[in-house]
Amino acid sequence: MPIKPRKKLRLWEPLIVGVAAAIGLLAGYNMDFENKNKSMFAISSASNIDTNQGDGRIEEVIRFIESTYVDSIDSEKMTLNVINDLLDDLDPHSSYITPDELSNHNEKMKGVYRGIGIETLRIRDTFYVASVLPLSGAAKNGLSLGAAILKVDDVVVNDTEITFDSLSNLLTDSAKESLILTIKEPHQSSTSEIHMDISDITVSSADLAYLLEDDIAYLKMERFNSNTYEQFIESMEKVTKGKEQIHLILDLRNNPGGYLPQAIKVVSQLFEKKGKMLTYTKGLNREKQEYRSTGKTFYNIKKVAILINNNSASGSEIVAGAVQDWDRGIILGEKTYGKGLVQEIFPLKNGGALRLTVAKYYTPSGRLIQKSYESETNEFEADSAEVKTKLLARTMPSGQGILPDVIIDQQDEYCRGYYNFLDHYQISKMHQLGRRELVSSDFRQLDYEAFARSHYEQLPVLECDLDFDTAAIRNYEKLTLSTEDYARYAYQYDETLKAALEYINNPKPIIALLPDKN
Repeated sequence: MPIKPRKKLRLWEPLIVGVAAAIGLLAGYNMDFENKNKSMFAISSASNIDTNQGDGRIEEVIRFIESTYVDSIDSEKMTLNVINDLLDDLDPHSSYITPDELSNHNEKMKGVYRGIGIETLRIRDTFYVASVLPLSGAAKNGLSLGAAILKVDDVVVNDTEITFDSLSNLLTDSAKESLILTIKEPHQSSTSEIHMDISDITVSSADLAYLLEDDIAYLKMERFNSNTYEQFIESMEKVTKGKEQIHLILDLRNNPGGYLPQAIKVVSQLFEKKGKMLTYTKGLNREKQEYRSTGKTFYNIKKVAILINNNSASGSEIVAGAVQDWDRGIILGEKTYGKGLVQEIFPLKNGGALRLTVAKYYTPSGRLIQKSYESETNEFEADSAEVKTKLLARTMPSGQGILPDVIIDQQDEYCRGYYNFLDHYQISKMHQLGRRELVSSDFRQLDYEAFARSHYEQLPVLECDLDFDTAAIRNYEKLTLSTEDYARYAYQYDETLKAALEYINNPKPIIALLPDKN
C-alpha cells in the first residue's frame, strides 16, 4: 500500500527563555477561551456555571479583614493563599493560574511564541545564551552559544535584580518590532551590539525525525501542543518519502502531555481499522466520552516501538496505553509518571483561570492510569485490579501508570542532580579560556564540583556509574550540535533506543515477542 501524500508544512523548533512547567492533560486547545468549537469539553464560563451558590463566607471574611484589620495587609496575596489552600485539598493537578501564567501557558501550548529565538542560563548575575534557534532573529544576526547578554536596548541586565521573567519580558516586548543586544562573546575582550527583529516563532513538539535504517524511522515527540499532529505529519512525510512501508520508533520520554485531541490524532495513525477504542474519560459530573480510531491513516506503518520513562505522562500514557492494550507494538523503558486526570479550564474575571480536574481517563482495556495520591482532606487509592489486553489477553496492572513490556533503567535520569550544572560550567569555561571550542582536557571533575558549589546550591551526591569525562563530552556535544546531529550522536549511549531497534529488526512479528505479563 503506497503512502498517501500530504501537503508540506513549514514548521521548526525554537527554544524558549526560561524553564517550562509540566503540562499535564487538557481538554481544550488553548486557554484564551475563544476556540470553544475545538475543545473536547467546552471551556466553561460564568454563563453555564452558577457562581452565586453558597453563602459567600470567604468573600465576606476577606472584606471584613480589608476594612477593619489593625494592620495593613496584602489583599492579593491573602486571596491567592485562600484559593491555593482550597485547591490543595483536591488533587495534585487542580490549580489556580494567574493572568501572567495563563499568557505564558497559551504561548507554549498554541505552539507559537514571540521572541528572538534563544534559551538562556544564568551564572551569578549574568545571563548567557545556552541555545539559538536556527532561522530565528538571533541566528540570522549572528548571536551564538555562550554570548553574555549585558544590555537589552538601554536596560542593563547583568544585575542580580533582573529575573528570568524580567529578561523574557524585555526580549518579547509586544510594543517593539526589534531590539539591540549588547553582548560579550567568549573570544572577545570587548563588547559588541547586535540588532535583531522580534517575531513569532513556531514551537517544536514533533519535528525531530530521521531514519535509523532504510525502513526504520525514529520520531521524538516533546509534548502535545496545538500543532503537534501537524508536525507529526510533516515529520512522517520526511521519513516515508518514496517508501511503501515504514517501521516506527516513537520516543515519548520526558513528554509531559498536553492536549488530548492531539494525542488521539497521533495514536489513531497507528491503527488502520476504524472504531478501535483508544481511550475513554469519565467523571462524577461528566458523562463517559469515548475516543476511537478514525481508520484514516496516511502511512503504511508496520512494526511500532514506543519509548517511555518516569517523566512520560498524561497524553504520552494514552498513546502508550492504546498501543499496549491492543498489542499493536512494544513498549520499552521505565514505568511512566501515572497521571490519569483530565483538567478543564474555567476563566475568571481577573483574567486568570481555574484549572480543575473533571474526569479520569482509561486505556482501551479499562486500566486507570492515575496513581494513588493524597491531599490534606482527600485521599485517592488507585484501582490495582488487573486487566487483559485486547488480542493476546496479557495481564496488565491498573493504577500505576504504564509499565513497559521491556524494562530498561535509564541511568542518565539518576545522574541529573549531580550533572545539573554542566551547561553553566562549560559556558563559564568558554569565557575563562577565551574560546567557544573546548576539548575533553578542559573539563575536570574537581574543577566542576568547585564551580557548582561556589555558584549554586549544594551539589548532590553522584548516584550512578556515568563517569565525569563521558558526561562532560556528551553535554558539550549537546550544547554545540544541532538537535538532529546530537540525537544521532547520542544513539551510541541510548540503550533503550538500541533495544527498540533490535526488536524492530527481529524477523518475528512484534506480537510474537510481547511478554505474557507486565
